[in-house]
Amino acid sequence: MRAPGLKRRLAIWLFGVLSALLVVDAWFSYSDALGAANQAYDRSLSASVKGIAERVYATESEVVVDIPYSALELFEAGSSDRLFYSVGIPGEAAITGYEALPLPENIVTNSPVFYDGIYKGQQLRLGALLKPLYRQEFPKPVMVIVGETINTRQEVVQHLFLREVARKALLIVVALAVALFATMIAVQPIDNLGQAIRERPEDDLTPIEAVDMPHEVKPLVDAINLHMQRIGAMLEARRRFITDAAHQLRTPLAVLNTQAEFALRQQAAADMRPAVVALHRSLGSAIRLTNQLLSLSRAEPINGLMVARQPVDIAALARDMVVELLPLAERKGIDLGFEGATTALIVPGQAVLLRELLSNLIDNALRYTPAAGIVTVAVDLAEGPAARARIRVIDNGPGIPAQFREQVFLRFFRLDGGDYTGSGLGLAIVREIVVGHGGEICLADAPGGQGLQVEVGLPLAEPPA
Repeated sequence: MRAPGLKRRLAIWLFGVLSALLVVDAWFSYSDALGAANQAYDRSLSASVKGIAERVYATESEVVVDIPYSALELFEAGSSDRLFYSVGIPGEAAITGYEALPLPENIVTNSPVFYDGIYKGQQLRLGALLKPLYRQEFPKPVMVIVGETINTRQEVVQHLFLREVARKALLIVVALAVALFATMIAVQPIDNLGQAIRERPEDDLTPIEAVDMPHEVKPLVDAINLHMQRIGAMLEARRRFITDAAHQLRTPLAVLNTQAEFALRQQAAADMRPAVVALHRSLGSAIRLTNQLLSLSRAEPINGLMVARQPVDIAALARDMVVELLPLAERKGIDLGFEGATTALIVPGQAVLLRELLSNLIDNALRYTPAAGIVTVAVDLAEGPAARARIRVIDNGPGIPAQFREQVFLRFFRLDGGDYTGSGLGLAIVREIVVGHGGEICLADAPGGQGLQVEVGLPLAEPPA
């Protein structure tokens, strides 16, 4: 499914949030409008209640109520409401007016109160005043109640409320439009960046210039540049591999072709056999070179094989490689042995590449050690502040002079007078694998001064028990 765009997502969020705020504000606006209408109309109720109360007095025998016309005329002009009033002593029948009007809950003498009530199914807004008569014959005060229906009040409240809500809704629409327009302006640099990348040539991996870019977009530009740098490194690794393979395989293939042509020119099988033997030897060298070129390409960190690591028992792997290469050592009469750790030494890495590392180290030692020589593979725990597994491959061959011990890690470097059946890639592969596993490698004289010792240190996955 296509993910919603930034502008659409922002519009949805803004619309939802602003709508919720509008609902909350509408509730407060309605409360304010209702309060303002009640405050205005309660003044008329207060004037009516006080006007009637002023015309209530007591004689020796009765309570006289003289309701002035002015007390009720405030509600007559153009009003759609009905008016109700009552004057009487609380707890007794009304002296005049409507019976059983709703009474207030709390009232103080000579102080009008206002409250809501229901009378004969109609919602009323009422005002009440408790007036003492100051006569011994009538010790109880008289309560004056005036009420009106709330139709006019509701019309005013709705008018105020709708006008306020409409104004704020318009503001929200304008704010939403401004926000969307601002978002379009804000994302324009991203659109320009995408267009600039699309218009680039296919082979253009140069960094993107973050000129006139907002600082929020610069991390994206930096990430794109980093990704293009990685792609460039991968392409360079592929180009280097193809160049190396083309350069190194051209001569062996030419030799194979020459040897095959020479064998075909021979008529007798006996004369053909030396050419076939040479052809077989050259073919083996070409196969070894091809395999090492592939191993070197696979061992380069840019290929990403080091990202997904697994725990590998390097001691067990070294023992297995010694057993696997024993037939090769026996053919040359070399004493190949293993010594060191009997418990597991776990390192995080790729088992295939670590196997290639051990294979190249042991194979190089067997290749350059003379007959009846000794090659020892030792794996133990290195001493020091950081827990590391130490792998040593020791032989008593001719060794490597100190001035060449850095150059032998270069691709296709071979010592003068050495074994030219090698490709010069073994130690280069080993160094790539060691670096990819976060380890170290160094060359030194073998104990006793005769031969070579190759020492590799790899970080352990966890300290040993």
